[in-house]
Amino acid sequence: MATTEDPGATTRRDLWWALPGALAGAVVMFAAYRGLIDDAYITLSYARNVAEHLHWGMIPTEESNTATSPLNVMLLAVATWISAVTGAFRPVVGLGILTAALSAVMAVWAAQVARRLNVSGAWSLAALLVVFANPFVNSAIGLEVVPIAAFLTGLTAQAVHGRRAAFGVLAGLLVLTRPDLAIVVAIMYLATPALRRRFWVAPATALVLALPWWVFSWYHFGSAIPTTLVIKTLQKSFGDATFANGLWKMWQGGMTLPLCLALVPAAVGLLTVLCMLAIGLRGRLPTEHWPLVALGLGGLADYGAYCLLGVPPYHWYYVTATVALGVTGVFGLALVLRRAVPTGVPAVRHAAPVAVAVALTVGAVVSFRGLGVPWAHPVIFGNWAIPEQYMAAGDEIGELVGDATVKSPPEIGTVAYACDCSVVDVFSDPGRTLPLIEKRIREAGPVMRFLLEANFSRLDRSQRPRPAQYRLAWSRDGFPPGLPNWYMSSPWTGPAFIYLEPIERRGGGGGI
Repeated sequence: MATTEDPGATTRRDLWWALPGALAGAVVMFAAYRGLIDDAYITLSYARNVAEHLHWGMIPTEESNTATSPLNVMLLAVATWISAVTGAFRPVVGLGILTAALSAVMAVWAAQVARRLNVSGAWSLAALLVVFANPFVNSAIGLEVVPIAAFLTGLTAQAVHGRRAAFGVLAGLLVLTRPDLAIVVAIMYLATPALRRRFWVAPATALVLALPWWVFSWYHFGSAIPTTLVIKTLQKSFGDATFANGLWKMWQGGMTLPLCLALVPAAVGLLTVLCMLAIGLRGRLPTEHWPLVALGLGGLADYGAYCLLGVPPYHWYYVTATVALGVTGVFGLALVLRRAVPTGVPAVRHAAPVAVAVALTVGAVVSFRGLGVPWAHPVIFGNWAIPEQYMAAGDEIGELVGDATVKSPPEIGTVAYACDCSVVDVFSDPGRTLPLIEKRIREAGPVMRFLLEANFSRLDRSQRPRPAQYRLAWSRDGFPPGLPNWYMSSPWTGPAFIYLEPIERRGGGGGI
């Protein structure tokens, strides 16, 4: 049953939840800012180049199309530009601004969902904590994980209220955040009768928002989709660990508590979906509950799509599924308690979501034990060095190489960000990405090959790798005498070194 309170007054009440929302985002950002993972610095490099030079590329000297989330780059670029009031473009400061802002609007949207379901607005706190206690989210701050969570919550808020145009706006934002999120959008659109009454409004609005970028990207870069799709699908696995068995591998690796913070809310969400589907099949599910079913089903569908793609178990790939199911579980629990607790005991109804939020906070704090605050690296961490080590090396490498080009070590993000120079690999140099694109097209089945060839029909096949004068080598066995070197360590790879050597020292190699 929907609330009968004055809509304007209730909306103003919703806005108050922006304050704890922004605070939660700021706290998480403070904990994470020194330990951002390597891929986050790829995005931050893009954002810095856009903010400073309107240049779409990871390095200043090459234009590239490997930013997985175009919208995240654009939002970070705007926030980085705002950060210039501090005296310089500071992408990490911009990331803090954006995280707090998205967290604030996510809390407001969650409160709007709660209002429509006639449950306490305090459930927005529980939804917020389900997101930020999730290790797949907090271990990938800087990537598109917070935009995904915020826009999924916003999409649900528009669906439960039947706002067709607003739903279309959120749908457009989601597919610009990650193209695979179109799965969730489509399921929620089909499951919400109010959105289909003027069926063209939501899809048309989404297309108006998203299509210009896709057309520009296809025409200008030679691909409507980021080329990271090619890079990641060719990787397939990390040893015997794939996306499909990745959660089990993490569990076996001793990450029990962090995984529980993601999987227990997701399990509650799955139970919510099953129960609501059973009620819905009997024709007794209220209209405003169907978007919750769709959100959970969308998360499951996204999980299945990644399994079919056959990609490695990058932990941020689990965000959509666990966040969608987790938020579904929060409001499913809220609905159960609304029926179970007498309406004359409002204190209990308001205390329950606070208790859930506190429990998640305690669980998150315990799972971070030993990391310190700010942490040196997040709880899920698979990089080859601690971020501060990469940053220190990158600063010195920039001074040593100047305008020269350097071949990257196994990971490029943090070193290239700190260096702010021409560090090249398949993520920064289109000439090095091109052979992977051709290989992916050759290996694809008939349907996928047709789609890939259409997508890459404007790609400049004449691109060649940028000639490099230096290479950064990674070694566990020391380094040649006389070469600049830096000690590295990681809980995942152990101690090692990277060292800088001229390409000519080994002969051959073609200078690339």
